[in-house]
Amino acid sequence: MKETMLQVRMTEAFKMQFLDSPIPEPGEDEILIQVKRIGVCGSDIQVYHGRHKYMRFPIVQGHEGAGVVVKAGCRVQDFRPGDRVTVQPQVFCGECAPCRSGHYNVCQGLKVYGVHTDGMLAECFVVPASKALHLPDSMSFDEGALVEPASVATGAIRRCGDLKGKNVLVLGAGAIGNLVAQVARASGAKRTVITDINANRLVIARHCGIDAAVDTRGRNLREVIDEQFGEDGADFIIDCAGIPALFVEALTAARCSSKLVIVANYKEPVQIEIPLLQRREIDMLGIMMYLREDFERAIELMTHKAVRTAPLISDYFDVRQMEEVYPYIDAHPDKVMKVIVKVSE
Repeated sequence: MKETMLQVRMTEAFKMQFLDSPIPEPGEDEILIQVKRIGVCGSDIQVYHGRHKYMRFPIVQGHEGAGVVVKAGCRVQDFRPGDRVTVQPQVFCGECAPCRSGHYNVCQGLKVYGVHTDGMLAECFVVPASKALHLPDSMSFDEGALVEPASVATGAIRRCGDLKGKNVLVLGAGAIGNLVAQVARASGAKRTVITDINANRLVIARHCGIDAAVDTRGRNLREVIDEQFGEDGADFIIDCAGIPALFVEALTAARCSSKLVIVANYKEPVQIEIPLLQRREIDMLGIMMYLREDFERAIELMTHKAVRTAPLISDYFDVRQMEEVYPYIDAHPDKVMKVIVKVSE
């Protein structure tokens, strides 16, 4: 095996370096992964533009990844060279109150690979074996790179509770919204409806088997709910759009005793009518990230084709084309769904 590897490092907004870096040696509890595929996330785009307020340059991006184990530390028992893996990209302290209560996804010192600490956008990556998960041989590396966003969806639905026989409305048909809707359907929802104003995303949602995909351009959300669910309304409204005006409209349209679930990554405060929340006894749930069980659930659903990720992939780039990736995404916002970067074959 060669001694150096290609690594892509963001040095400042809009600028990156292609480095010939030493291949790291795994510690006794670590594994060395040959990275195969990396998915590009909305937070990666924010980092590229220098608008992610919780990160600092320089940074190696990449938190949606899949690859093959090439070396394992002497104390590692669950992984060996040749194993196909994905990575749960969280670094948490294990000591703060959230961690002690099992909520390490909201650790007070939480870091995420590729955002707060160097990530997987390199030919090789060392990670504690405890953060790796096996991928089945039947799963492609493209799919493996999408386990992480699928885990956002399984984590969100886990937080919702039992969906069996429930009506679910998902706002926003981007990659996360699509996956949330698919997981809701796979979790026994009576009817799952997704909304957007992007026709291409709605076509993909229908292709993924979501019960209904509705174009809401010029439409009132309450009318859409009445049309799709009748007098029962929506038991859950899951916000994956992150548009303040739409969130306010969703609260207004929510049925008494329903749940309003926030998955979208809001950057600014949103003014809402608290008395409306009280009078209707609407539960509001915030979703941050996932737990390991959410990765396991995502892999299970994807393995059994209950969640489909291939239709979400809109574009491929080679890692040596990274300087072209973000300008392409910026220039084609209506076309791009999920970009996959090929790091190695």
